[in-house]
Amino acid sequence: MPTTDKKVLIFCPKFFGYDKRMADAFRNAGFEVSLYDERPNNGFICKVSIRLNFKFYKPVIRKYIAKVIEENKNTKFDYIFVVKGETMGQAEVEMLKKAYPEAKTVLYFWDSVENTPDGEKKIALYDKVFTFDPYDAEKYNLPFLSIPYGKEYTKPERVEKYDYDVAFIGTAHSVRPRIVKQIKKQCEEMGRKCFVYFYSPHILVYFFNKLTNRDYKYISFKEINFKSISTEEVCRIYNSSRCVMDIEHPKQHGTTTRPVEMLPMKKKIITTNAYVSNFEFYNKNNFLIIDRENPKLDADFFETEYLPVEDDVLYKYSPEKFIETLLED
Repeated sequence: MPTTDKKVLIFCPKFFGYDKRMADAFRNAGFEVSLYDERPNNGFICKVSIRLNFKFYKPVIRKYIAKVIEENKNTKFDYIFVVKGETMGQAEVEMLKKAYPEAKTVLYFWDSVENTPDGEKKIALYDKVFTFDPYDAEKYNLPFLSIPYGKEYTKPERVEKYDYDVAFIGTAHSVRPRIVKQIKKQCEEMGRKCFVYFYSPHILVYFFNKLTNRDYKYISFKEINFKSISTEEVCRIYNSSRCVMDIEHPKQHGTTTRPVEMLPMKKKIITTNAYVSNFEFYNKNNFLIIDRENPKLDADFFETEYLPVEDDVLYKYSPEKFIETLLED
């Protein structure tokens, strides 16, 4: 492991282990890491207030940032790394800059700017800003940086026989319930097994979507889970699956985390994201691009073996390359 005397303060949402992935990437680069959730808590009121940018909740956020600063008052950070940036407004960023005047502030959009409250306004608040979205990179003149795969995906166990032909694990947002259930039905008609895990952050979010999202008619309450699966369990399920399903949010562009995460696991991808064909890791043997409005499986896709990508391409999406790019002057 590289050694350095540098310290980083990370704010990242707790979501399917991505916060730990970011922290581990810095630790493996030799950093001393202080990791905090971007949100004061993961309660329903907090999540909704931040998502809808309610002004009445701003004092709660500032109190939380003040608490983080107090807990680290004797630490001299070299970097403040904010992932997603949904919570941090101008006041919060200024608080951090005042407390740690020598630290470089870095924002990483892992969601689209459009899908982030006051997203465009937040770009000017940081010393450096990166985005996972190629469309936003061009529109806002930001450097593109793909979400890296985690080290936990690089050591898949050898599987003699797959438990599932297709696996989907993810938040039940937008059109996902309809498309996932349509693909699941086609799998069953082909005599193939499909694993599905729909996640919702809160029971009230589920009922809100039931009232406002027409695609929620495809799923019932018993099919929704309000607890996310551990990273270890996600890896186990994907490792025991022939293919992984990827349905991106309609407001997102570029690739999601799933195709990148599956590179070291050597998993074939069934996706609605046609943009994935623009990436160097794309191979039509490994990707089945389906139509969002009328998704159709191709039975032949299950019969061909995965074709591994070259090592230099794999490295480009590694945690090591991610940190290297973040810290480039």
